[in-house]
Amino acid sequence: MQGRTVYAHAVRRMTQSANSALQQAGWAPDTVRAFVGHQANQRILDSVAERLGIAPAHRFGNIRDLGNTAAASIPLVLADPAVHQAVPPGERSLLTAFGGGLTWASVALHWPAAVPATEAPPTDLDTTPLCTPDLSRSHPWTASTTTS
Repeated sequence: MQGRTVYAHAVRRMTQSANSALQQAGWAPDTVRAFVGHQANQRILDSVAERLGIAPAHRFGNIRDLGNTAAASIPLVLADPAVHQAVPPGERSLLTAFGGGLTWASVALHWPAAVPATEAPPTDLDTTPLCTPDLSRSHPWTASTTTS
């Protein structure tokens, strides 16, 4: 891959996607109180946030602490207790991602009121599958995306 070309493509597409999500929500970028992005490169996330006009105080991530956690990056930030202390439930939030398959997506949402689990789940839960898949036959579905 060509690094500079991919960098420019990621910044452009994430910014466009994020702007589209904000427009559909009817929100101005300066009303976003939590910006969370997925990308293996912090410079890309910073460039997108700057182009959107998201203040540094409202940007949350974990690349500097955890490195590239791939598809888990946004869920890990969403589950981070420190972020939950900084962002009250109901605040306007913007999630955006650009993946290795050169795909991208964004969503505008209100910060969830969920409390991250601090204990292991109970071990007495019934984990019996509701159904057993028949893997001997081919499946008619195909993977697709409408975000890019």
